[in-house]
Amino acid sequence: MRHGRSAFVPLLAALAAQACDSAGAPAGTLHSDSAGVAVATAVESAWGPGGGWTVGEPPLLQIGAATGDPDYELDGVVGAVRLSSGDIVLGDGGSGELRRYDPGGTFVWRAAGEGEGPGEHQFLSFLGALSGDSLVSYDLALQRVQIFDAAGERVRTLTVESPWRGFMPWRALGVSGRKLVMSFADRTDIPEGGVVRWPDIRVATVDLADGAIEAVSDFPGAEQVVRQYGESVAFMAYDFGKEPRFAVAPGWLAAVDTEAFHIRSISLGDSGAERILRRDIAPTPVTSAHVDAEIEEYIETNVTYGGVSREQAEEMGRGRRDDPRAPTLPILRSIRLDEAGNLWVEPFFGAGIDVGPFEVFAADGTWLGAVSVPSGLRRGFTADMAPGLQIGDDYLLGVWRDAQDIEYVRLYSLEKP
Repeated sequence: MRHGRSAFVPLLAALAAQACDSAGAPAGTLHSDSAGVAVATAVESAWGPGGGWTVGEPPLLQIGAATGDPDYELDGVVGAVRLSSGDIVLGDGGSGELRRYDPGGTFVWRAAGEGEGPGEHQFLSFLGALSGDSLVSYDLALQRVQIFDAAGERVRTLTVESPWRGFMPWRALGVSGRKLVMSFADRTDIPEGGVVRWPDIRVATVDLADGAIEAVSDFPGAEQVVRQYGESVAFMAYDFGKEPRFAVAPGWLAAVDTEAFHIRSISLGDSGAERILRRDIAPTPVTSAHVDAEIEEYIETNVTYGGVSREQAEEMGRGRRDDPRAPTLPILRSIRLDEAGNLWVEPFFGAGIDVGPFEVFAADGTWLGAVSVPSGLRRGFTADMAPGLQIGDDYLLGVWRDAQDIEYVRLYSLEKP
């Protein structure tokens, strides 16, 4: 079960060649089947001009404050969930706390906190919701899962112990039923050098009743540069490198490697079903303008947050100019699944690269169209943390940052004509 790479490339190439009808007009989304795997090839979106979904402005609700009230000051929110009552619970990474607010945004209670004891978090990295408004958190440092009831009382603690030698529990990706979907990093083989995909990633489910772990599939890890220094090995970032991205919805895991628009959806139930969604998109070559913009952003980040002078930062930037980097940009930045199973695909963006709207695809792969979200909301979540944006049937809930980088949790309406 190595890497889990799809064996459908020849089929998908053939489908791309059939992407026009007999009159030469583009089809919307081509649907096919190969050995029981549903394949959708997106060619043209279904929403016409003025159609589709929109995100309402201003937000319906904002939680947060710049200074003055510890109940509303936020520090590294790792997840926010909306309960059946309309209340919102967020996980504050800086304090390790869970905080609940009513539908009007008024503080209700706080639970947990920073520490290693029962109900505490040393490194809170995930918050999700279970049926009945129970809450599940994951502590990356302690490698443990905790379940809380709707009042914030701890119900159960599970330590995640990998059943595979050399695999380390890593990220919590989402919740499906009464299971937590997690990634495990395979560190059994240390690469010798050069540009590598390491460590490999195994996605698995963790049963929240008894802690049983079941593998789903394996994927290649992120591209990075390995260098040997005598007996030591150093790992360096590979600029514009490709890596896997994941999203979870009830019953399904979606996975993509950012080197191509080829998204694989895997059933988390007993059916073993799979679906493939693809678009024929050529990768964009990395240019000197991309490199210049990236280095300038690196300089500004070090000046603003790194505590170094501009002269020092510029010298550091010059040193980065000859660093190894990928020849092409990633095809996309992240994927999300909403509550109905629609797939939201975020095009790649970065320094000097404009932020585009999400492209939305129905559960069967049909390309619906584009949805723009507020720019501050895009700044508020990271590509590798899929739970950073909760998308309901009629709302978006996530972290929004203002121009001063102050953090808020905002609820927006999702309007579907």
